[in-house]
Amino acid sequence: MNICAIYGTERRGCTWHIAQEVLSRLPEAEVTEFFLPRDCPDSCISCFRCFNEENHCYQSEAARKIQDAMLAADVIILTSPVYALHLSGQMKTFLDHYANMWIVHKPNREMFHKQALVIATASGPVYRAALREMKDSLDFWGVARTCKMGYALMEISWERLSPGLKQKIARQAERTAAKLRRGVSGPGWKAWFLFHAIRLAQKYAWPDSPDAKWWREHGWLDRERPWR
Repeated sequence: MNICAIYGTERRGCTWHIAQEVLSRLPEAEVTEFFLPRDCPDSCISCFRCFNEENHCYQSEAARKIQDAMLAADVIILTSPVYALHLSGQMKTFLDHYANMWIVHKPNREMFHKQALVIATASGPVYRAALREMKDSLDFWGVARTCKMGYALMEISWERLSPGLKQKIARQAERTAAKLRRGVSGPGWKAWFLFHAIRLAQKYAWPDSPDAKWWREHGWLDRERPWR
């Protein structure tokens, strides 16, 4: 199993420790880690070349490197502490580089075979928006299944978390690791539905767009499917 983990902060705080709880239960995995913004400091400059040309960022070599790592992985992990009720700004900046990979544009075949895990922590019960925002990109990339781990920790230090809360996290980490180890056999229902809905639009509504050309070249406007 190959895992690509992208952390929404360089601080090795609670979200990082929770990810390690899961990774420690997957000792067979090869893990590639990226810390934001260090490993992807560039912002999207809205050049639209990723939409109009090939399916990668032309402005950021760092974004291309992480895209390659995500496509090569079996599991993608995204983590973020909650900042101002949402995911961290650096995680949002990171995800902006890959809107071109959404199913509505130029999806990658590899994504439909993957699993993912999103982790968010907050000082109160306000982590759901951050989980949803990370999961949105994974869903629209075509990822087959995404697990979620979110916690209202009421604390910024892992060392000061109560033993009971750490035990709760450990139990969920064990269940999540077991689920990731089982893998997936096909696309998730959301990816399947989005693919078929967008396929009709690419074929009949936008047949001359760069996106339709991408779909046509992959055979998806005919009988070929990315999960086969």
